[in-house]
Parts: sequence; C-alpha cells; structure tokens
Amino acid sequence: MNDIKGLWLSLKRHPWRALGQMFLAFSVQWTVVESFDHFLPVLDVKGAGALWVVIVLSFCWAIIHAWKPIRVEWRIPNSNTTIEILFGDLFEQDGLRAISVNEFFDSAIGRPVSSRSLHGIFLTRCFGGHPESFDKQVDAQLGPLNVAEVQRKEGKRRRYPIGTTVLMDVSSDQYILVALSCTDTETHKASADVGMLWTALEALLRRARTECGGRHLNLPLVGSGLAGVGLPTRDILNIIILCTIAETKTRHVTQRIRVVLHSDRFDEIDLRVFKSNWEK
Repeated sequence: MNDIKGLWLSLKRHPWRALGQMFLAFSVQWTVVESFDHFLPVLDVKGAGALWVVIVLSFCWAIIHAWKPIRVEWRIPNSNTTIEILFGDLFEQDGLRAISVNEFFDSAIGRPVSSRSLHGIFLTRCFGGHPESFDKQVDAQLGPLNVAEVQRKEGKRRRYPIGTTVLMDVSSDQYILVALSCTDTETHKASADVGMLWTALEALLRRARTECGGRHLNLPLVGSGLAGVGLPTRDILNIIILCTIAETKTRHVTQRIRVVLHSDRFDEIDLRVFKSNWEK
C-alpha cells in the first residue's frame, strides 16, 4: 500500500517527468529494434505485438524511475529501537506526538503564533483556537519555575529556557511541547539556530524517555518551520536522526521513533538515500 501511495504521489507531482522517461525508453527500444531489423532482417520484429511489448517495457521503465518511497525504517545498531521516516500527517500517527513552540509557550493565534506554523495548527486543531485549556496545562507544569518576565505588546511574558518541555493532554492523545525558538519582543519573529535545535531535541527525547511508556514517539521536522534554523531539509533530518541515535545509545527512549514529514518536502527528500546512509 505504501508503495502504491509513493508511486501515486510521484506521478501526481511530476507527471511530465514520468512521460519523459517513458518516451526515452520507447526511443531507445525503437533504435535498438530498427538496428536489429536493418542488420539482421531475419528477426523481423514488427507488428502490433512487438509495439505493445515496447510500450509495456517503456511504461515499466517510467514507473521504476518515477517511484519514490513514502516510508522507510531501520534498526539502530545494538539497540531495540527502530527509526521510521514517512510522509504523512503528524496528528494521525499513533503514540506520543511532539510539537516545537517558542520560549513563551504562546497560545494566541495571530502575531504571537502564526496560524501557518505547526504550533498554530496544533492550537487550532486541538483547542479550536481557544487557548484556555492549553494555558492551564502550561501554567500547572511551568508555573512553579522561577523565570524572568519580559515586557511584550502581545503574548505571554514568562520566558522559559530553550528545551523546556510540557506534557499536554488533548482528549485521549498526548503531546510533548518543547521550547525551540526565541521570539523578538517587538516584531514577534521567531528564530532558532543549530545549537538551539540540538538542545531542544535532547530535552524532548529525555522527556519522551519518561513519558512514552512503550508508545511510539512521533517527531515533526523540528526546526524547519517559520522559526527554521536555515538549513536544507536533508541536513535538519540528519541532525534529528543523529540526536535520536545519540540519546538512544545513552539510554533507551522507546521502541519506535517516527519522523513525520509533510508532503511538501517530497521533492527534497529521497528516503532510500537516508535509509542506505544510516544503515551502513
């Protein structure tokens, strides 16, 4: 089923590329057949049957070159943890899900939290844009912390260290929120760097070690959104995998750690390459 979905997504996004490969294969076969027919006329490769064979072979060639997987997995050596990478919807995955937020744990959609960010989508999808329950859970877990308050025109004022985590209950689901990005107090623009990304990932995985309880852990492409660290998708994914392996080698986190990519990254990533590189 995953192979069919991967093929459909590949053809849907790049139909002309597939047609180009089919035409290329047809042309090569036509040249070969014409050459044999000229030099070895006794073969007599002609007729509708031969044409259909060439068409079918050309179609198969195009399918092979167009297909890219939407899911791969491999076992971390000397552990019982499997890393899985797939294209899909984070909110539809079973297990514990992770969301990166800014250091204020803002909850107001607008300037503090963009509706286009994963943080904003989480607030809208899980709380209907009404943050009271969200704020209550954040305050219950982080309220006792002694942190500085910052004057801002909008949003919350308590600023927490990068890597601060909150376990959020939403109906029957649970999420780990981790502070990843810093927010400009004037423009509300969020930003992060590689060091902050690594710190946030380490804290997230350590919290997951405590909270998973045998459940899968689902990670988005942390650090690639509006507060991105400015690296290509493949580099961010490599950092996530490397940090995951490092924490797993330190102490077991959970049996399956899944990185969920949005389909808009499909053209940037060939999952076969990642599987091949990290299995070595």
